[in-house]
Amino acid sequence: MKTRSLPRMALLGSVALLLADGCGPGTNDLRVAQSPKEAASQLTSAFASADASFNAAARAASEALRAGDYPAAVESLHAIKGSQSVTPEQGMAVHGSLVVLESGLLSAIEAGDPKAKVAYQRLKALKAK
Repeated sequence: MKTRSLPRMALLGSVALLLADGCGPGTNDLRVAQSPKEAASQLTSAFASADASFNAAARAASEALRAGDYPAAVESLHAIKGSQSVTPEQGMAVHGSLVVLESGLLSAIEAGDPKAKVAYQRLKALKAK
């Protein structure tokens, strides 16, 4: 009986170590943003060392997210997402921003914002490509 429990305990210990390793301080940067402000901050930090055009597009997207300028946010994020040279951290920042943006658009549409509806249709069209 003890021989069976030893491998089981070793397996559980290994799983616990793997999970604990994934909870370190560096993983906070790779989580999906929960608010426009957080998404904008993630974009700014993820693209801080990117080349000038990427950095400018990320700043434009960040400012648009903070200001609630849905059409500008959609276009800026799409421009960044279309690049083949996005790092994993940058990709996560863009993804998080798109998730936050889509959620904000849906809320604004429910509140009757016609600009949000147009921006959401544009976002859906870009996602379909």
